[in-house]
Amino acid sequence: MTEPEFNKPLTAGRIPLANRIVQAPMGRLRADPQGRPGDLMAEFYRQRAGMGLIVSDGTSPSRDGRVFVTQPGLYDDAQIPGWRAVADAVHSAGGHIVAQLMHAGWNTHEDVTGLPVVSASAVDHRGWAHDARGNRLPFATPVALDAAGLDRIRADFAAAARRAVDAGLDGVELHAANGYLLH
Repeated sequence: MTEPEFNKPLTAGRIPLANRIVQAPMGRLRADPQGRPGDLMAEFYRQRAGMGLIVSDGTSPSRDGRVFVTQPGLYDDAQIPGWRAVADAVHSAGGHIVAQLMHAGWNTHEDVTGLPVVSASAVDHRGWAHDARGNRLPFATPVALDAAGLDRIRADFAAAARRAVDAGLDGVELHAANGYLLH
């Protein structure tokens, strides 16, 4: 019997993958309220290191880009050690992991981020964010980003990618769907 294609090695860019199985990103929400990954998150990903590639939780590149209170971030240097522990855990088990960078855009609430909700335009939409206690918070009308705001967020994405590399992650993926900012 021939080996299934999904079990064969593949190189993705500069990342040699043991197989073609990719763990899609999930919102495990196992970071602390400051967006720092902890031991539970590192262990979760270590246990899945047999995948060819792991794509992390949706990870906020900006303080105002979190969807959930316990969503991981890469918007602060204080988050690098937690991500380094995640990367080390995955690599020690023979795996590879990239960070999925996603900015909430209008899909959040200022009670989650502590900052005004921002998006491409000031358009209302239906839905809820959830605070730390799980209470539903109706989406607010976002503040439309001007050129300076867009430049700031572009710089936030670049800085988050640098932090991912500094933490030892194997790369980044941009989330551009589901109504988030890049969609």
